[in-house]
Amino acid sequence: MDSSRNYGSMAEKGELYIAPQPRTAAPTAPLPHLADWMCFLPDNIPISGISIPGTHDSAAFMSTWPFVSTQTLTTAQQLDAGIRYFDLRCGIIKDEVQMVHGRAVLGLKFSDLLTSMYAFLAKHPKEAIIIQLKQDRKDESSTKPFSELVLNLLHANMKYWRLETTTPTLGELRGRIQLLRRFQTFQHQQYTSGIDVSRWQDNPPLPFTIRTRVGVHLTIQDHYSFSTPENLPSLVAKKGGDVASMLMRASRDTEPWHWYINFSSAFEFNIYHQIPPKDIAIGGYSVFRWVEGINLRLCNFLKQRLGDADEPQRFGVVVMDFVEGPRVDLVKTVIEANFVVPGKRRGGMAGRSGETLVLGLVMCLVLLGWAFFEWSRLDAVDGRWCPMFMHACSVQPLYKAVA
Repeated sequence: MDSSRNYGSMAEKGELYIAPQPRTAAPTAPLPHLADWMCFLPDNIPISGISIPGTHDSAAFMSTWPFVSTQTLTTAQQLDAGIRYFDLRCGIIKDEVQMVHGRAVLGLKFSDLLTSMYAFLAKHPKEAIIIQLKQDRKDESSTKPFSELVLNLLHANMKYWRLETTTPTLGELRGRIQLLRRFQTFQHQQYTSGIDVSRWQDNPPLPFTIRTRVGVHLTIQDHYSFSTPENLPSLVAKKGGDVASMLMRASRDTEPWHWYINFSSAFEFNIYHQIPPKDIAIGGYSVFRWVEGINLRLCNFLKQRLGDADEPQRFGVVVMDFVEGPRVDLVKTVIEANFVVPGKRRGGMAGRSGETLVLGLVMCLVLLGWAFFEWSRLDAVDGRWCPMFMHACSVQPLYKAVA
């Protein structure tokens, strides 16, 4: 079970620092095609018990402004790359649900984004999607409330939606979308509009837990801006501590029905420092020195944890910016946590009893072969037979040599 605790110093929180590799040119390899990774998981596993890659402000690929853009992959590309959790921000403009990021209107309709998801699920019915939907902008020139317009869009394609308020198993969610509702609804809609996360805290310094009326528990780390000015190295280190702590907390919790949602995104904008999300995710220069971002450190951290694991690892939902860089295997590494082979570790000697036994048998066979070869060269010594390596018959006896 999860035990709530506070996180204090950096030593207690841990770090996402595992010998970052020297900076090289941007990768040219294509992203791994991971459109069907969920089909290999059992139906009875809770969706909250899976390590799931996600994107923060998932529709912000529509903008190129540094402090608005958080992705470069389109919705379809994110799905093909293995992303299954989408953080969506919407606003109402003239009774139309538009994708936004704060005050910035992204020029993409919510209905068009959903069309991409429906097309994907039609082709990949064994996959499942989670959408966390927030009203991120005040209504503009609208006559209908936000919740009504959004739910009307969902009800138009109900076969693709699961709007129950409980946590589903993967089997229950295959081919559909689970809504995490981060907006208020009318009272009569509360039990038919998804899991209620409307009490989501804004930029808390510590993880917080939402407990819904029907007993769903979600622990969330969403600390994206610090109270004091931070340069890039300090910001990456502190945010890395937040992320690493939540990863370890999720992996140690034995309750698979408890959600963990862990944001690796952050930014800094004040008179001292202006650090966009991309620099924190990918890396950037600080006083003529390159600083590796969260993504590479996160990838290395997960690879080390998986290398020491001998069973599947639950890291929860890992929500990231610019998931395609600087290495193309970040999303793949999160997914691989679900497929660690029991009883066989990828690193170290622990867990390699099978390999040790086979090696010992091979060595025994080699020794027996050598002994058999020597035995074929037997020579008589005082009427007894013995192999050459056990006596010195081939040379003159010692007493004769002395005489």
